[in-house]
Amino acid sequence: MNVSDIRKLMETMAQTGLTDFEWSTESEKIRLERKPVLAPIAGESHADPALLLQALSQLGSLPLATHQAAPAAPAAEVEEVAPAEPVGQLVTSPVVGIYYAAPSPDSDPFVKVGSSVEKGVPLCIIEAMKLMNEVTSPWSGVVLDILVENGQRVEYGQPLFRIGGM
Repeated sequence: MNVSDIRKLMETMAQTGLTDFEWSTESEKIRLERKPVLAPIAGESHADPALLLQALSQLGSLPLATHQAAPAAPAAEVEEVAPAEPVGQLVTSPVVGIYYAAPSPDSDPFVKVGSSVEKGVPLCIIEAMKLMNEVTSPWSGVVLDILVENGQRVEYGQPLFRIGGM
């Protein structure tokens, strides 16, 4: 399986609404996981998970081990509101790992919403392969939002903080 095939699987998962998929052969194994969508976008319909199997069958005649996700419960109606222009700049994760808000479990967090920060001040730690990577503020400003929870797994490029007032 190559990168192009994996991208096709990811696109199909997004189209079908599946949140979990596992595929394996004797020599390969892949597991894809995505966060569930809380509310459907207006005009968008969710396809049947069979669409994912159809896409896989186009990749070749390899044996499949699939995990069927339960159908999502219908989301409550959401009042449409014009999206506001986001304020501030995003600070993103430099690595895949575990987000820690404080230097140790019994310490206060590096920053809280409303904290003033200077350029270079530590915002959090991302643990990746037992290495602690300190994420510092690329700008001076105020922490407007913390977008992840302590102990949460984060992806490369995932937004962690919104900093404004620069």
